[in-house]
Amino acid sequence: MDSLKGGDITVRTQKPGDAAYIAYRHCILYEKEYGLCGTFEQYVLDSLVKYLERRSDGEIWAAECNGQIIGTIGVVGTDRNTAQLRWFLIEPEFRGAGLGRQLMTTALDYCKQKKFSRVFLWTMQGLEVAYHLYGSFGFIPVEQVESNTWKSGVIEERWELLLKSM
Repeated sequence: MDSLKGGDITVRTQKPGDAAYIAYRHCILYEKEYGLCGTFEQYVLDSLVKYLERRSDGEIWAAECNGQIIGTIGVVGTDRNTAQLRWFLIEPEFRGAGLGRQLMTTALDYCKQKKFSRVFLWTMQGLEVAYHLYGSFGFIPVEQVESNTWKSGVIEERWELLLKSM
């Protein structure tokens, strides 16, 4: 158990109610921090529902401090060899204390255990702290796509990591 920001931090796998909470927090924070509109809520909810319908190739973890979820991350298998990192969020007051690194390590350890050879994630351009974290684990940007789905002019980026080279 780690101690960050004055509380005990535990990381656990998903339990009932977490998926709805993950969607809620993503929508609130992404609207506040990046100005994304309501279609982002549907996107997050749809992806979580698909995960819940076929959990066999994935897992979600929640970090808690004093019983409150303060961070999440998920992995979903997209094919036999490839996994997607999803729903990665750290509450603002817990950022910068190593929790993102802890959750990323948990997710990538799971990917190695499941023998995925490639992991990818989608992010938005301009998230420098996230870029630094992804790069420190060996992810590299491989694709950029302009999207007006959630906000005009958003540049989405796909980052990939080859696990067999680790």
